Amino acid sequence: MKIKLLPKGDLCKADCLQQSILNPRKRKRYRTFGYIKKQYAKNPKLFIGCYDRDRLVGIIFGFVKKETVLLGEFAVDKTYRRRGIGKKMLVLFEVHAKATGKKRILLGSKEDAERFYLDRGYLPLLFVQIQHKKVPKDYRRKGYDIIKETNYPDAKRLFIRGEKCNPRLKGKAKKDFNAYDVIYLFKKEIK
Repeated sequence: MKIKLLPKGDLCKADCLQQSILNPRKRKRYRTFGYIKKQYAKNPKLFIGCYDRDRLVGIIFGFVKKETVLLGEFAVDKTYRRRGIGKKMLVLFEVHAKATGKKRILLGSKEDAERFYLDRGYLPLLFVQIQHKKVPKDYRRKGYDIIKETNYPDAKRLFIRGEKCNPRLKGKAKKDFNAYDVIYLFKKEIK
């Protein structure tokens, strides 16, 4: 296995790999390939590939957002998992993220990967998305430690301090806030 910066010529192949793993049902893409190409042009060192000979078997795509490096996509072919590839890729990504001079790495995670990030020193935040018309009037008095909130045209987004990952807390927050989506984000300070 060879882990290295992703060459520009492999960007399309890397995008296809991440889509096949992270979006197998071909739902609407979260980030377009055009967006990914623009971000690659700005920060190619935040794009990591893992190769088995000439075959691309793992990718990380990273993006700079203000004072944060966002680990946007991270995927390893299922036949190559549990071999330490993800750990090695993440270490290389963190080295390049730190070199940007930004303060932290932030990422969203599927439930099956939450333990992976916790074991690598990432701290969980509960991320709650609520349609504006469904935001409870008393949402700030629900007993959650809201550390940041943002308003976008489609939704209010709350960032809630977390100690650990708790599926019951996700369900409770979804109900308490009338949220359409609640996931764990993970952050790690890199300065």
